[in-house]
Amino acid sequence: MTSTPLILNKVLVPKEFNKVASSYDFATKMSQGYQDDLDTSAQRMELKGNEKLLDLCCGTGKSTLACLKQLPNGYIIGVDNSEGMLKEAKHKFAEEINSGKICFLLQDAMNLDFPDNSFDAVFMAYGLRNMPDYQESIRGIYRILKPNGKLCIHDYSLSKNIFTKAYWFILGYGFIVPLCTFLSRSSKIYTYLIKSVLTFLSPNEIKFLLINNGFESVLVQSHASWRKPILYSIIGTKRT
Repeated sequence: MTSTPLILNKVLVPKEFNKVASSYDFATKMSQGYQDDLDTSAQRMELKGNEKLLDLCCGTGKSTLACLKQLPNGYIIGVDNSEGMLKEAKHKFAEEINSGKICFLLQDAMNLDFPDNSFDAVFMAYGLRNMPDYQESIRGIYRILKPNGKLCIHDYSLSKNIFTKAYWFILGYGFIVPLCTFLSRSSKIYTYLIKSVLTFLSPNEIKFLLINNGFESVLVQSHASWRKPILYSIIGTKRT
């Protein structure tokens, strides 16, 4: 089973993230604009500031930080399926955990253990692409969102044209994989990253995935600088 390529068996992805958890934050710091982009997507949700938010596939907590900035009076539950990534997140947010502002849980994003209508908002950064079944994942998120609750998908996504695919291929194999392999001493998860984006849904396909599963007022917004052709915030609202 462990020899199965990650692109075909995404159940193995969390175990690979465990291997790079301690170096993940340092590697992402080398990506200009990484935290700023997360901050921008969280801002685009236009939250009131007192919501109960699920940070789904929270990793080491960079997305948690982005959401925390928008929720001065809110509460965040961070969920991930990688023990190593959660260990890093819990260390960084020890103060907020002790004060009851944030909680981190080990869960499978495909089988969320929350009641219906539990959250005012869900933020999912670089997560949907790693799900074995995109539609089932969105349906699960829809179930736990309250009516009028907001979902933000923050992820790399390529339009259906040769330019964006070539751009990502060059960026990925020419920069991301070599650099992150050097920093983490592991290439497997970063090679998977490049392949998973190449096979992922386009921005419009994500938009209609949300619409077809009960979301409305879905907006697709790109990010700045060199990420403009490849990184998007896709935000929708659960129907009442």
